Amino acid sequence: MSVNISAPFAIAMLLAFARSMAWISSAPLFSNVAIPMKIKVGVAIALAFLAAGQLEQFPLPQSDGQLMIDLVIQAGIGFALGFIVNIFVSAVVSAGSLIDLFSGLNLPQAIDPLSQQQTAIFGQFYNLLLTALLFTSGAAIIIVDGFLRSYKAVGTTFPSVTVGSLASVITRDVTTFFISAVEIAAPVIVVLFLTQVLLALLAKAVPQINVFIFGMPIQVGIALLSVSIAIKVIPNDISNLVARGVTQIFGGG
Repeated sequence: MSVNISAPFAIAMLLAFARSMAWISSAPLFSNVAIPMKIKVGVAIALAFLAAGQLEQFPLPQSDGQLMIDLVIQAGIGFALGFIVNIFVSAVVSAGSLIDLFSGLNLPQAIDPLSQQQTAIFGQFYNLLLTALLFTSGAAIIIVDGFLRSYKAVGTTFPSVTVGSLASVITRDVTTFFISAVEIAAPVIVVLFLTQVLLALLAKAVPQINVFIFGMPIQVGIALLSVSIAIKVIPNDISNLVARGVTQIFGGG
């Protein structure tokens, strides 16, 4: 049994693989260091095979030099698409880091097995929660589907309008990233801030009491209680952030 692959399809698949591999290296979930490289390459090949038919409809390079340039362009497109989505999704993890900062739990940091970075307790918890919800809520499928549709929106060349507006788009997305992180962590931060104010008033009213002794257990307990209540809105936040990130792939805002 032999499989005949035309030259245009082979070139289109090579270009599609360059974009998909770069996208996997920067997109949420797939860029995780816990995923073996063989699996990442296999997923990239599968995505490239699915998208090669769409990319084959665009003008393909006719020389070796043009092929090398188009490969670099495709890698740049894939990395930019994955980075934009990753900006929005990472807001959830940053919200956990903000909670660690205000609760005082940012000191005992450990290596997060998913990100391979030093992250505090709530930061790791929100990262694990994000990973689980992306798979269970179907958001991962939406991200992959958005990436596959990008082959039809952006073909073998990088449009000049995309190059010109890419910096402003990323700048706006980074601003949205910080705002989203604060909004997600805001309920817990407000409660922790009020707790610190009450402890300060208590230390002022009753100087004999050593607030530093029982202040930390109170803050940790209130932080755990607040997170357990605020966690109910995290799935909706993730859905909104994923939808916003996928929208950026097509309209750039």
